[in-house]
Amino acid sequence: MLIKQVGVDYIMLGVAMHTTIQTLSKKGYNKTQIAKILEIDRKTVRRILNELNEKGCVERKETCSILDPYKEYIQIQVNKDLKAMRIYQDLVREFGFQGSYDTVKKYVAKIKKSPPKAYMVLHSLPGEEAQVDFGYIGNIKLPDGKYKKAWIFVMELSYSRYMYVQIVFDQSVSTFIDCHKKAFKYFGGVPQNIKIDNLKAAILETDFYEPVVQRNYAAFASHYGFAPEPCRVATPTDKGKVESNIKYVKNNCFKAREFKDIDEAKSFLMEWLDTIANVRKHGTTKKVPFEEFNSYEKEKLLPLPKEDYNISEITSATVMPNCHISYGGNYYSVPYAYIGEEVDITIINNLLKAIYKGKEIALHPVEKSEKGKFLTDKNHYPDYKNITADDIKSIYREKMNEIGKHAAIFYEKFLEQVGSKYNYRAIAGIISLRKKYDNATIDNACHRAYMYNALKYKTVKRICEQGINLLPVETNQTYINSEETSLSRPLSEYSKLLN
Repeated sequence: MLIKQVGVDYIMLGVAMHTTIQTLSKKGYNKTQIAKILEIDRKTVRRILNELNEKGCVERKETCSILDPYKEYIQIQVNKDLKAMRIYQDLVREFGFQGSYDTVKKYVAKIKKSPPKAYMVLHSLPGEEAQVDFGYIGNIKLPDGKYKKAWIFVMELSYSRYMYVQIVFDQSVSTFIDCHKKAFKYFGGVPQNIKIDNLKAAILETDFYEPVVQRNYAAFASHYGFAPEPCRVATPTDKGKVESNIKYVKNNCFKAREFKDIDEAKSFLMEWLDTIANVRKHGTTKKVPFEEFNSYEKEKLLPLPKEDYNISEITSATVMPNCHISYGGNYYSVPYAYIGEEVDITIINNLLKAIYKGKEIALHPVEKSEKGKFLTDKNHYPDYKNITADDIKSIYREKMNEIGKHAAIFYEKFLEQVGSKYNYRAIAGIISLRKKYDNATIDNACHRAYMYNALKYKTVKRICEQGINLLPVETNQTYINSEETSLSRPLSEYSKLLN
C-alpha cells in the first residue's frame, strides 16, 4: 500500500491539479509521466489535457488564481510548519513568483483553517514498487576492538512487505548501490520502481517537479531497469512502509541486544530476517510476507541483468581538436563533430563511455597499464583521415553561426585577418564561453570586438565579463586595450600573436 499525504485541494482534482497538469505538460512530460508523478489515473490526465487543448482553460466556477501552479507546493510547506513570509520568500526565490505577500498570506491562513489532513491508501501491484531508507542503530564493535557508528539499510517490497536488511557504516553512493545489488540478489529480481528519500547518495537536487538524480545512481538504475522515484520533501508518508519497518527492525532485532563484533551482528541479522521478520504475520496486511512474495510477487519482478554492475566513475572532459578526450593520463577518441564540446565520461565494467546530451558517442576499453597512450577509432576522423584545416574551419563556422550573426561575422573577419596561418584555438575559446554565457551575450560581445577590429578571444571574454556587451559601439567606454586592436599593431603581426 502506498500512503499519500493530501489536503482537501489535493484530494479533489480542482483548479490546482488542473494547473499542475498543464504546467508539467508544458515542461515536456508525457501523460504517463504526469500520471505517475501526481499518482492519478492516466485517463484522467488525458481528459484534462484534452479539455485544455479545446478550451485553453478548464471550465470552472472560480477564476484562475496566480497561486494555482503553486498550491501543492504551499500545502507541503505549510505541513512543514513554515510561516507565510518564509513560504512567500521561497516562492519568489525558487519559482520567480510575481504575486504579493498578502495573497500568499491569505491562502496560508485558509489552509490552516481547513479540515485535518487526510491520507489516501493506495495498493501497489506485485513487483511494482519497493521503498528504501537508512536507520541509525548506534555503535557496533569492529574486529580491532574499536566501535563505529552503524546504520541499517532496508528495502521493502510494497506489495508483499518482504524485505532485505543490511548493516552499513556510511551512506555513500557506493554503499547505497551495493545495498541495492545485494537486495536484488536476495529477492531474485528487481522492482519496477524504487521510492527513495531525498538522500544525497541518490538525489542531488530536491526540486518539486524535477529532482536531479545522482549520476552514478541513475546509471545503476538504467543498468537494472528500475525507475528511481524520489519522495516529496518533508513528506515521510510517501514511504511510510519502510519507515515503519525501520522502527520494527531496530526494536525487534537490535534493541537490548549485545554483539561481540560486526560479524556476529551481520550473522544474527540474516538469521532473524529469514526466521522471524519475513515469516511473521504482518501487522497491517495480516499476511505472511514470505508467502505473499513467493506466491504473487517474485514472478512479477524484473529479471536480474546478465552482467553485474560495477560502480562507475563519472566525470567530464572537453573534446580536443585532435578528436580525443583525456582520462587517467590517456587519450580516447570521439567523433570529430564534437570538437570543443564537453562530454560526460562514464567508467563501467572497465569500459569508457563518452556521452553527449544523454547519447553514447564513443566506447573504449580503459587503458591501465600505460600512460600517455592514444586509443583511437579511425572512424572518428572525417574520411578516415586526419582532420584537415578545411574540416576545422567548417566545424567552427557552424558553431559560430549557432551563437549568432555577429559571431559569424567575427569568424569570417578573423579568417581574413590571419590568412593561411589559421589558429583555431582563439575561436575554440570563444565557443567555450557558452559554458558560462548565453549566445546573445557572446554574439553582442563579438559585435563590439570586431567593430573595434579587436579580433581576439581575450577581447570577447573581457567584454562578456565586464557586462558591456550591450553598450553602444560608439561609446568611448571601449574596455578594449589598444594593444588588442589594429591601431597599435599591423595586421601582419597577428599570426605571431595567435601562436
